[in-house]
Amino acid sequence: MAASTESRELELVEKVDFRILAVANNVAKLQPLLNTYLPPLLLKAGSEHASVRDKVTQICQRLKTFIQAPGIVLPVAALLAQYKKSDAALVMYFDLVFVQHSLARLDVEDRRPLIPVVLRGISAVSDTSAATLPTLFNVFLRLLPDLKLPSRGSQGDAAFRKDIGLEDPKDAEFVAERLGKLLLFRLNNPPLAKLPGLTEDDIRFLTLGKPETWNPTSGLSLPLTRIKVTGFLASGAFTDEERFMPAVYAAAASDSRVSGPGDDMLKRCVVSLENIDLVNKLFRAHSKLPPPYRIRILALLTKSQVSTTLPQVLDVFEDNVNKQRATPESHGEQHAPVSQALKATSGLELTKLHWALFEYINWIGRIGPSQPGYGPIGAQLVYKLQEFINNQGFPVGEGLSRDDLSLRERAYETMGVVGRRSELKPSEFLAIIWFLLMGLLKDPAPEVVVGIDSALSSLVSVFKPGHGLDHLLGSLLEGFMLQQISGPVVRSVRHAVTKYANECLPLSDITARWIDIVAIAGYEGERSDVVEEGQKGLDPWTYHAHTDGSVALPDWRAMTHAYFGDLRPPIQPETWISNLVNEVPQPTRDVDMDARSLPQFPNFGPLSPRAFPVALDYIKRIIFLTALKDFKLETGWERRLETLVYSDLATRHAIRGYLVSTMESANDSQRLTDLIDIAFQGMVKERNTDAARQQCAQSFVDIASFSPWLNLKWHWLRAGELLFLVKSNKKEVRVIGARAFGILAGHRRNDPASVAGYTSTLVQIIDTRETAVGSELNAVEGAFLALAHMLSRHVYARTDDSYVYDTTDWSRKFPTLDKVSSSSLSTQEALFDAYSQLWTAGIGLVPGADQETTAVYISKSFIDPLFVQAKKGNEKATHALGRLAISLPPAATEPDADGNSILQTILDKLYSLYEIKQADSHFTVGEALAAAVACWDAEVVQLTVDVESGNDSYLTPKRSGHVTAVLEKLLADCKSTKPSLLKASGIWLFCFIQHCSHLPEVQARLRECQVAFMRLLSARDELVQETASRGLALVYEKGDEGLKGELVRDLVSAFTGSGPQLKVDQDTELFEAGALPTGEGKSVTSYKDIMSLANEVGDQSLVYKFMSLATNAATWSTRSAFGRFGLSSILSESEVDPKLYPKLYRYRFDPNRNVQKSMNDIWKALVKNSGAVLEEHFDAIMNDLLKSILGKEWRVREASCAAIADLISGRPFGKYEAYYAKIWAAALKVLDDVKTTVRNAALNLCISLSTTLVRQLEESGTTASAKAMMNEALPFLLSDKGIESSVEDVKLFSTMTITKIAKSGGKSLRPYIPVMVPHLLGLLSTIEPEGINYYYQRVAEDKRDQIDKLRSAIVSQSPIAEAIEDCLRSVDADVMAKLCPKLEETVKTAIGMPSKIGCSRVLTTLAIRHGADFAPYSSRFLQQMLKHILDKNDEVSKAYARATAYIIRVVPPEGTRFPPQIIKLYFGAEGEAQRQKVADAVLALSKISPDHFSALENELLPLAYVAKHDTDEYVQKEFEEVWNKHAGGVFTVHRYTAEIVELLLKALDSPQWALKHAGALATGSFAAAVSSGKTVSGASAVAVLETIWPVYDRALALKTFPDKEKLLEPFPDFVRASKPLWEKKGAALGDQLKKVALREAKRNNDEYRPHALRCLWKFAAARDDLDMLLSDIAPLVRPHMDVSEDPDAMDVDRPTKKSKLSGGGGSSSSSSSNSNLKTETAWAAIEAAARGYNRAKMAADPFAALADVVAAVDTKKPGEIGAPFIAGPEFDAIRPAFWYECAAEIFDDAAKGAAAAAAVAVAAEGQQQRREILAWFFATLDLPRADTGTEHQRLARAKAVLAVAGLGLGLGVSGGLGQVRVGEQETVADCVARVSDPSVERSADVLRVWKDCAAKLLL
Repeated sequence: MAASTESRELELVEKVDFRILAVANNVAKLQPLLNTYLPPLLLKAGSEHASVRDKVTQICQRLKTFIQAPGIVLPVAALLAQYKKSDAALVMYFDLVFVQHSLARLDVEDRRPLIPVVLRGISAVSDTSAATLPTLFNVFLRLLPDLKLPSRGSQGDAAFRKDIGLEDPKDAEFVAERLGKLLLFRLNNPPLAKLPGLTEDDIRFLTLGKPETWNPTSGLSLPLTRIKVTGFLASGAFTDEERFMPAVYAAAASDSRVSGPGDDMLKRCVVSLENIDLVNKLFRAHSKLPPPYRIRILALLTKSQVSTTLPQVLDVFEDNVNKQRATPESHGEQHAPVSQALKATSGLELTKLHWALFEYINWIGRIGPSQPGYGPIGAQLVYKLQEFINNQGFPVGEGLSRDDLSLRERAYETMGVVGRRSELKPSEFLAIIWFLLMGLLKDPAPEVVVGIDSALSSLVSVFKPGHGLDHLLGSLLEGFMLQQISGPVVRSVRHAVTKYANECLPLSDITARWIDIVAIAGYEGERSDVVEEGQKGLDPWTYHAHTDGSVALPDWRAMTHAYFGDLRPPIQPETWISNLVNEVPQPTRDVDMDARSLPQFPNFGPLSPRAFPVALDYIKRIIFLTALKDFKLETGWERRLETLVYSDLATRHAIRGYLVSTMESANDSQRLTDLIDIAFQGMVKERNTDAARQQCAQSFVDIASFSPWLNLKWHWLRAGELLFLVKSNKKEVRVIGARAFGILAGHRRNDPASVAGYTSTLVQIIDTRETAVGSELNAVEGAFLALAHMLSRHVYARTDDSYVYDTTDWSRKFPTLDKVSSSSLSTQEALFDAYSQLWTAGIGLVPGADQETTAVYISKSFIDPLFVQAKKGNEKATHALGRLAISLPPAATEPDADGNSILQTILDKLYSLYEIKQADSHFTVGEALAAAVACWDAEVVQLTVDVESGNDSYLTPKRSGHVTAVLEKLLADCKSTKPSLLKASGIWLFCFIQHCSHLPEVQARLRECQVAFMRLLSARDELVQETASRGLALVYEKGDEGLKGELVRDLVSAFTGSGPQLKVDQDTELFEAGALPTGEGKSVTSYKDIMSLANEVGDQSLVYKFMSLATNAATWSTRSAFGRFGLSSILSESEVDPKLYPKLYRYRFDPNRNVQKSMNDIWKALVKNSGAVLEEHFDAIMNDLLKSILGKEWRVREASCAAIADLISGRPFGKYEAYYAKIWAAALKVLDDVKTTVRNAALNLCISLSTTLVRQLEESGTTASAKAMMNEALPFLLSDKGIESSVEDVKLFSTMTITKIAKSGGKSLRPYIPVMVPHLLGLLSTIEPEGINYYYQRVAEDKRDQIDKLRSAIVSQSPIAEAIEDCLRSVDADVMAKLCPKLEETVKTAIGMPSKIGCSRVLTTLAIRHGADFAPYSSRFLQQMLKHILDKNDEVSKAYARATAYIIRVVPPEGTRFPPQIIKLYFGAEGEAQRQKVADAVLALSKISPDHFSALENELLPLAYVAKHDTDEYVQKEFEEVWNKHAGGVFTVHRYTAEIVELLLKALDSPQWALKHAGALATGSFAAAVSSGKTVSGASAVAVLETIWPVYDRALALKTFPDKEKLLEPFPDFVRASKPLWEKKGAALGDQLKKVALREAKRNNDEYRPHALRCLWKFAAARDDLDMLLSDIAPLVRPHMDVSEDPDAMDVDRPTKKSKLSGGGGSSSSSSSNSNLKTETAWAAIEAAARGYNRAKMAADPFAALADVVAAVDTKKPGEIGAPFIAGPEFDAIRPAFWYECAAEIFDDAAKGAAAAAAVAVAAEGQQQRREILAWFFATLDLPRADTGTEHQRLARAKAVLAVAGLGLGLGVSGGLGQVRVGEQETVADCVARVSDPSVERSADVLRVWKDCAAKLLL
């Protein structure tokens, strides 16, 4: 059975073989045979029988020879199908062999369907198919150029994957992977060498193991294939995951034709870079590919979080840094050899690679810490970055380019980013800091600084409090701060070091504070940023503001010892880092706190002198802060601390108590003593400047004034050393020096001798007062102060066992004030201060016995001089007056017989100072009044003591009666109507209560004081109001509980009217008029309103709290005499009535800033938990605000707007959802307010609403809240109250809001898109500035086009257009169903140009982005567009034309009626404008949708052909472009003959002459095309000519029109081409053709006539069956041969054309134009006569035909030959231009028949006649003239002579042609000889022809 099967198979195979052999040499028979039998034959190659397989193999080998003929095309499709089904290797092999043979021979239409066959199942590799798979893939690559890719996003693109055969994901993945390999493939030498990224198997797969596979001449072109592959990968055939890696390869390609689309494809790929498998692919590709690919891959990895912790990260750094630097010679164990292909080919490429690498590492540093497993990787990366920098050179880079420096800067920066969260040891972190600071210090490149600073900033987080590295880090920073560096230093690092110390070390770290001190004052000329950073470090608020808990202050004792003690061990950073690395212990900085004295400040030796007082002052402030446990650190704490220290008794007592407590510890006491000594040394230090001494003296005084006297136990011995300060020329130094001297010299333990010595010295200086000038006078002033301070401090400090010396005696050394009244003001003020000190201490000045009475003496010597200065506003004099009263003896305070007393005199003088204008002076007067009557019971006097008091004998008690009197006086003056007195009395009363409120006399009158302050509230002066406000709060604060209750009742009575004595005038104005409107056009004070609020609440004590918090005058917060009063809010324990909240909340936003600030303070005091209160009373507040926002008062409306905005800010939408629409309505209504500020507030509210809505949509656009907000806001904004409002501001804002909503709305917009889009389209026109329309109506038409283009561009770029685009992104099928009807209506009704442009853009977008959803409605819009493309505005028309082109893409085939309608519009056009718009529409379709145009080209291309001959230039140009883009030349004309003829007839039948003419011109072009012979041949050509002739005949019959010559021009060719036709048809058609030619020549149009005459002789040339020359042509043309001017002819303006006679240009005059036309007509007539001979006759008998030519051209009688007519002078211009060439062509034509004519014997008479004919022609060639025009013309003449001579010689004309006379004496030979002379003719070409003539003429 097997044998029979084998034999049967062999028999079948042999039969096929015999059949093939039988027809092997006959291609026509071999082709169908192979189509039938080749696949079955090859199938037998899979037979189980070896003999069959061998036989098939033999046949196939032989068959390869038979199929070499080009005509053989094998059945490729069948072979491929068989390949897919077969599993026999040999069958598959032969299938592919023969497929490859015929693949290129198939037509494109046949090859394209093979692609799905090849690709489907290509991934199913079996053992048998594996070997042939490369070949199959190669087949696919050869088919790929024929693949037609669908448009991106189209329906075809969506189905492309299935259509192309890749529906199986495995197939698609396989093909994508192989195509990616192809993108990596390069042509190498040797061809099959190893390539980066490809294995040897990959290369064999792509090359089939043959180099010629990629030879463009015999195989595939790699560049073109890669381009096509990139496009194929970007199509819908692949998913983003499949095309991702190939896209990476393509984007990195060097060929821009590949990288451009590849980059676009990569950007469009939406893949997850958190997919670990994908990331591993990227890492593997990175390790194998060259730098361009690595750069791309690194950019992608920079978006992957998961990649940051993979171990391959380290390999990435190694590959791109170390291995790039490695050379073959440098390969060691660390770096493996690297292929040269993986290295950067240039420095620029390496730089780009490193940039990409550092960007990725930076990404790792930012993202990696949040991923598990980052720590070890981060540490390794830090080391590698450091190694990179070291390799460039450290700390100074070596030979670095600008790019290298940029990389270095980036490396530094990345070190910080990566290192901050890495797992490094503490010592390693410190080493990095050292590395960075050293680079900052020494690297000369300024570019690097930014990177180092950034790295240092990044590493700050490593050293947060508690890091345990304070000691090591501090010592390192100190070493850099003092720049203890070896080698050259480029820049200071003090700013970086100081910043690091401040941010990385705690406030309590004394090393950090030392660094700050050095930064502030360590070096002269320090940069301001360093100083500012140092000041920031010394400010505790810097640390407190960023810490929730308390901040530990530095230990002042430790600082004292560390800064001013032993020399701090020097730290050299180089040694420090070496010790750190080698784990050598660092020098200790432990502070030795023993009680020994300190050395002489060695740490300040190398520093600026300014550093000493800075350190001292800082320690002083730390002491004060340490002492004041309850002091609150906040902004401005330094000023507040200073104020409390100098003006608050409780603060001073607290500090003194703290320093006294130091006595309990010997060590602490010693440190305080040391500190005092340090300050003292600073005062007397020689190298210190005056400023430094002054600062040290201030610190000394501040510390010593609070210190126990024992801490000054030995300093008083050195008081004399301070006398030089007293003599200083600087007033401030003298003053503070005197205070310091007084503290020490007045010490209780000072011995009499020392005091006497000091006093004697000072008195000696004082005694020189009258003669002293300059510095001596300054010393005198200092002596006054020093002596006064010494005497007064002695009084304060002495104890019972102290030595008491007579202060009165020494005080007599001071001159009285009347004696120095003429001295300088400085001297007087020094005495004022000195006497103030003495008088305060009770040291009075009693006159001697020989002087006046005490009263007169004191008044004259002191009171009067002081009063004179006090009236001038001198506060020192005023102060002295008050202190003078303290020193008065009791007798001086009692009235004398006249009722006067010295005390009363002083008081009266003080009362009279009310006219002083300076407010500050009145505070001094108030203090003076308190001091004068309360004496040492006044707190302001007690502040004078600055030493530890040893007794109370100096305390002068209060004068109770005078206290009461002064109080009564002030209360009475507060009722005055005199403004100045009222103002002064209020301030004085306030000061009096401030300093004496504890006195019973004052306590008893507090209720009256309240009445006075209430009365002052009505004052117009703001300071008086503030004084009254503060006074009321002060009165309440100073009273006891019972009194507070009585005060509250009095205050309530004042505002309720029950206490008329306390009633305030209803017209009192405390703020600007209208600040707090009542609603009735009147205004009340804010205080009265506060009273009403308090009354409503039921807790009248709130009034005092309100008034305390409502103060805002600068006077109260800046004046040093009082400082900050420390009035704290009085917290009410009663509950607030909820009715208060709405009104109080609104007042917080009052337009008046004073009211606003006051109400904010009140709100903060009342409401402890603002959020809870607002949450609880939200509805009440909102309802009140919505009511107030539409109120009558503008202030209320403005405040309500701001309040609502603040109320809803940050609140969940559900809370105010019920009010949302009302808020929008109110806001937009107020947006049109009459007052600008209200409008601005409303705008801010609207912006807030808009921002909230947009933010909600951006963050969670699909949530219920977002949808709810949209449901409320959009309907309102789209209504007549929003976007359609008549108010421009409202409309504009609504529009802006809607645009923002559209941008962020997303899917939430869908319900509103059908409404929003039409509204927005209408807005495009309404928001256009009116000025544009105004200008548009007044400019010329040509300008309007430019404006329209600008308007169109503006529409495209406008925010509204962008909003529309945003809306359309969210359109789906449901939205489309609702949108399209409204959009259709909008398109119909749109009036403004911008709206129409917008409509076109919308339709375009819908067709492109939502084609599937838009398709059902597209037919209606297409029909609509056919009307709107005719819009009168060109820009609108073009826009709709473009939209039409896009709509056609999605219109169903049955709905496409575009071609017939567009044809109808074209032929129905009444003017050129409509035809132009049709042209725009067709051109737009051809450009935008070429595929769809191709589908409609059967109708559109014929239209384009006809219309491209339109008489309008624009229409002609547009259709010409369409035709050139889609037509194949004349072949297309033939293809659409019937359609074109139909349109031509329609055009010729049109009543519009323009269309008739266009049809006629198109007919002429058609005739020229079919006559050219390029279209078709044979019977088909004759059929076309027969079809076109009736149309052509009708066109030619038209009257002449411009350019009709174009119609006539192809007529002779048409006649020649239609010869079979007119020969077939007979005489009728031939006669008709002749009739047409003669008819056109007889037309009377002067411009047309030359063309018609020229056509006539060409027609005669085409009709060799007619001899028309003498019978038809000559009579017709002879009347037109005359070129003479007709004197009766009328000049007619004609367009000038280029002419040989006019030099190629036209003449501007009509006469010149007429002359040229006449000349051209004459020549056309002559040419027709000369060339209208019968060609057959010329071939048979040349001289007979030439005789006819002479007879036709010349005017002689027939048969006569004489002087040529054309040789006349009137033809001098014609002959060179035309005749020479014409004559040469005639004789060349005649020469063709010379052989036949020469065989005929000619009689002598015939020879003579021939001679005369030749002579006639010689006579027309101007032989006697040597110069006959241009070289071309001269050459034409020579050729004509040569042709004439040649014909004569050829026909044997006897007699010698050279002897023919052409002039009176010259012969032809003579003329030829002359012009052959090189001296006459310079052209070599012309000379060569003349020589040939001479040779022939001499024969």
